[in-house]
Amino acid sequence: MILAVVLYAALVVGSGLLVLVGIDTVRSGFDRYEERAAIVDRPVSALESVAFGTTALVGTARPGSHAVRVPFGGQERAVCYHVTVEDTNKLETAHVDERVAPPFVLEADIEGTRVRVDATDLRLDLSANRQLETDVASHEPLDGDLASFVEEHDLPSQGLERDRRFAYEYLAPGDEVFVYGRAVPDEARASADGKAVLVTAHEDGSGLVSDKSPDTLLAERRRVLAKNVSLGVLEGVIGLAAFLWLTGIAQFLLGA
Repeated sequence: MILAVVLYAALVVGSGLLVLVGIDTVRSGFDRYEERAAIVDRPVSALESVAFGTTALVGTARPGSHAVRVPFGGQERAVCYHVTVEDTNKLETAHVDERVAPPFVLEADIEGTRVRVDATDLRLDLSANRQLETDVASHEPLDGDLASFVEEHDLPSQGLERDRRFAYEYLAPGDEVFVYGRAVPDEARASADGKAVLVTAHEDGSGLVSDKSPDTLLAERRRVLAKNVSLGVLEGVIGLAAFLWLTGIAQFLLGA
């Protein structure tokens, strides 16, 4: 009896989550479409003449005050990185979802021409050679830097039942990057003429930074809106139908 109740509750919650997944898929499609439109319609600004507001820039990434290191894996030097850790065989949220992104410098070929970038809220869209995943089974020992990371973040022991996935993505010093975001006055670097610029995410959270070329980014976003909307609507309809049926709302409405 208890098992049946648990199973029923799981199905109801799962159907509701599927509706949310569908909504997120549609939203993601519009976000990628907006990025594609920005890459197509907005010319890349020269770093020496960036206007405040929405902007697209291309340049070489350099550390701001200092480079950071990814805390595990190869411990690569980075201008920014994002780390995630999750237990792959547990119905739990990720234990760690952490962005380390001190403002870095976007540098042009022209000596002395540079703009600071705050990637704290920019979406990272990075190539495969800037990403790494490591799966550690419950019975496997952790390497030194992984063990240190687990201890530092006070993660639960894997015991004999937790398979854990460590993943990171990063931008390295010297990467040629494309940045789409919002240019604002850089108050930390304000100069006498008031033209210091900081590029950050838009107020709605949109914007991206990538080590891919604009042509590659465009190719990856071809027909993305139609595909995501179609998939999202399908997910939402299936989830909503299941939710209404499982909760008895559909039967009530049909009976009425």
